[in-house]
Amino acid sequence: MAQAHLSLGDASLITVTFLFTDIEGSTGLWERQPEAMRLALQRHNVLLAQAIAQHHGYVFKTVGDAFCVTFDDPAQALATARRIQHDLGREPWPEQARLRVRVALHTGPAYLCEGDYFGTTVNRCARLLAVTRGGQTLLTSATQALLNEPLPPECSLRDSGMLRLRDLPHPIHVYQLVHPGLAPELLHVADDGAKLTAQPLARLRPIDIYEVPTLPAIVMQALHVLQDPDSDAKAVQRVIINDPAISAKILRVANSAFFGRSRRVATIAEAVSVLGFTNVQGILISVSAFDAFRTKRLNLLDFWKHSIATATAARFLSRSLAVPPEQAFMAGLLHDIGKLIFAVQAEGAYQRLLDLRQKTAMSSLQAERTLFEFTHPEVGEMVAERWDLPAPYIAAIAYHHHAAEAGEQQTFAAHIGLANEAAKAAFAADGALAQSDEESSALLALLALDAEQWPACLQYLRQEEQNIAAFVGAIH
Repeated sequence: MAQAHLSLGDASLITVTFLFTDIEGSTGLWERQPEAMRLALQRHNVLLAQAIAQHHGYVFKTVGDAFCVTFDDPAQALATARRIQHDLGREPWPEQARLRVRVALHTGPAYLCEGDYFGTTVNRCARLLAVTRGGQTLLTSATQALLNEPLPPECSLRDSGMLRLRDLPHPIHVYQLVHPGLAPELLHVADDGAKLTAQPLARLRPIDIYEVPTLPAIVMQALHVLQDPDSDAKAVQRVIINDPAISAKILRVANSAFFGRSRRVATIAEAVSVLGFTNVQGILISVSAFDAFRTKRLNLLDFWKHSIATATAARFLSRSLAVPPEQAFMAGLLHDIGKLIFAVQAEGAYQRLLDLRQKTAMSSLQAERTLFEFTHPEVGEMVAERWDLPAPYIAAIAYHHHAAEAGEQQTFAAHIGLANEAAKAAFAADGALAQSDEESSALLALLALDAEQWPACLQYLRQEEQNIAAFVGAIH
């Protein structure tokens, strides 16, 4: 019987910690000292096998001198890396074949098929290994966040910041294992261009992103209920009424002029029934984020006006794009959430960003790159993933400025990108209007929309200006 063909459709998706190793400069060593390298490699393999077995790792593949290993426990993976570097550092290698091994760790879901692993987690670990130097151990923040055992007193994790890795759209946050045998010159990571080298004027540490206050527990619970197709309005109400302040604000927004209801909405269940599940999700995130992310000096009303105007434009455009208007509205509300994180986590620096944009011809993305080394779509994507938002919203947040890079969500990202440009143009000075007109032409073509949709959308936004202000006032 012929063997059945297996594809990734037959694979199991599991979450593990990957540990990849590689000997630095091994090709040259083999060319110069083949016999010494043969003996050194045998000893290398024994030391790695012992370390991996001691900490319950599974070697799923070796490629030349490289080991590819999985662990169920990230702490065991890091302990293995620590022992590998310790044992290799103490080994009396022949002078002509001194081995230095690089180690990279990353945790996440991957497809297991016929004994091998596939997927973005595997790719990220491989890309991280490529910028690791011999003797170094680098791990991603995804692995660092899951470590539940303290390191030995003589060891520590050094925050190495954000790295841009080849073929990956966004930088990743990396830590380095520091141990007694680590040479001083190896404390610096990726001096080959992968490190974000532009010196920021005001550093927002990557850890600040992961310390962003999450939405209140009741809000997260309500969002899960709202996203459950088997839930009803009463189920949503049973969760939200446990927070009277949020309940009151939701009702205030639902009864604002923005939604234009002729009859007053009296209960959360009625708000869900009248406005729809997705609209209430957007309102819920807006009112809770407004409370959770406050600043001492910055006035964020302009941020909220632009977000709500973008949501309004997205809803208007949805008529021509076969997109549910409530889904478009919520994505528009959330598209700039990264800017809100900048404002809250680095308030003084964000004020400098606003000043920089006013005094120069820089775009918001250029100014953010200058000040923070990364941009609001990149930050927003990280936060949206942390909040467990649905994939279309994450794509709209991450790619509304570069919709063509959004893969299967390209059309939705372009939809929100066009709404974003409309919200800027509708209330902008002539110069900004001309720039938005140029951006809109490309997005209209990508969406296959008639050019007349652009002025019609701007006119609609101007007509809705008072209602947009009413929404802002209701969440304030």
